[in-house]
Amino acid sequence: MSNPEAARAFLIGEIEALEPFDCVVVATVGQMLQATEVTRREDGALEVRVPGRPTPLPALTAAEREALNARGFESSAPEDPVVSWTHEAESAEQAVDLLQEVRVTVFGAKPDAPIDIAHGSHRLEHEARKKLAVARERIESIVQDILGRPARRDPDGDYVLPIGNVHVMVAPRAGLDGGVVIRVFAITNVGINVTAELALFLARLNFGLMFGRFTLDVEHRSIWFDETLLGEQFREEELRFAVQVVASTADAWDDRLRQMFGGVTHQEVLSGKAAQAPPPSKPGEGVGLYL
Repeated sequence: MSNPEAARAFLIGEIEALEPFDCVVVATVGQMLQATEVTRREDGALEVRVPGRPTPLPALTAAEREALNARGFESSAPEDPVVSWTHEAESAEQAVDLLQEVRVTVFGAKPDAPIDIAHGSHRLEHEARKKLAVARERIESIVQDILGRPARRDPDGDYVLPIGNVHVMVAPRAGLDGGVVIRVFAITNVGINVTAELALFLARLNFGLMFGRFTLDVEHRSIWFDETLLGEQFREEELRFAVQVVASTADAWDDRLRQMFGGVTHQEVLSGKAAQAPPPSKPGEGVGLYL
């Protein structure tokens, strides 16, 4: 739409008609990265949202975050690029005013620049979060039985299980399509020498594995081993088996990988015998497919 008055009237009508979990997405033509949306929450309230940007999308700049904050937008984790910035709106008219203010004063668009309008829904996301809560209840019970005590949770909310010389992480994830997956993984090596020979070796090693796979994090020079379960109704023996496979495989290969390709084992990092820091990201993160 290129007529500002017509666009405003149209947007007000579309927002007023939103059902719970539905949303209207607005962006300057050709600038979809700077899209802003208005969502009807489950309680019926309207919320203007600047969506988070998972890697590899460029994060909001410090100036953009400051501008949003100055205009009453809030984020539960301002430094986390994946977390959205939100502002409740009392009416469709106020929501449209906020949309325009973000476009012009935060993202620098011309006031009369033509806009693209799209529709969407967060219902699947809502259902996925409910399934994720069910999965977490089951995971907590099982890992407590494995350890004999409640498992520690890391800053991402994933469960950390010390199994022998390996720290296994159990990470429930809800996909934007409503599905749930349980990632079970462990860091094996840190500070590894990243070479074509290493990549080829891991590819051949994965080909021969019956369960799980090794993952090379090139950017952070680390190796992980992980396995995945599907669905929030996984069987207890499946999770126990996945934890055992990850722990035993990581323990069997970390020293050999260090001898062949340098670096240190994650166990050496945990025990303070090596100065390297563990990688800040995990397998499967930053692609926009998980909540």
